[in-house]
Amino acid sequence: MPRKALGKYYDDWRDELERFLTRRLSSPDLAAELTQEAFIRLMRVDPPSLVRDPRAWLFRTASNLVVDHHRTTRRAPFDAIEDAVRENIADPTPTQEMAALSREELAVVHKAIEDLPPRGREVFKLSRFEGLGYSEIAERLGISRNTVVVHMVRSLAACKQRLNAYREGDEGPE
Repeated sequence: MPRKALGKYYDDWRDELERFLTRRLSSPDLAAELTQEAFIRLMRVDPPSLVRDPRAWLFRTASNLVVDHHRTTRRAPFDAIEDAVRENIADPTPTQEMAALSREELAVVHKAIEDLPPRGREVFKLSRFEGLGYSEIAERLGISRNTVVVHMVRSLAACKQRLNAYREGDEGPE
């Protein structure tokens, strides 16, 4: 592209192209940057005769640059976040204190399960550990479904009561 022609195109179409890009990007700075990029690409066309309508070519190139920009930002959304903002994102890893507390609560629940009456413990384990439904448990143990429900309600209540007592400081983890 002859420099003289490119200079004329730049003077004639730069503002229009930049407004076009600003409407699509909502960022005047990015629009100015992509406008420059479109003109640089026009300058690099070799041979220049490949471009029959330079204005249309510039606007098509600018549209493609917008698509590329959106594609890039969609692939890496966190790349645009400032480092300071990243540092303020909560770490989902529990603290050592929370992990220890969770282990203690788990020990309390295990002890509560072991202290359940034998049939209640068996129903509870079949339901919660083996994933059986109430009807399956009833069939396996030869009891009614309603009896299974009663055992589960009592077992869950006992575990909850033991855990609440631990949380209130009335009971230790052992």
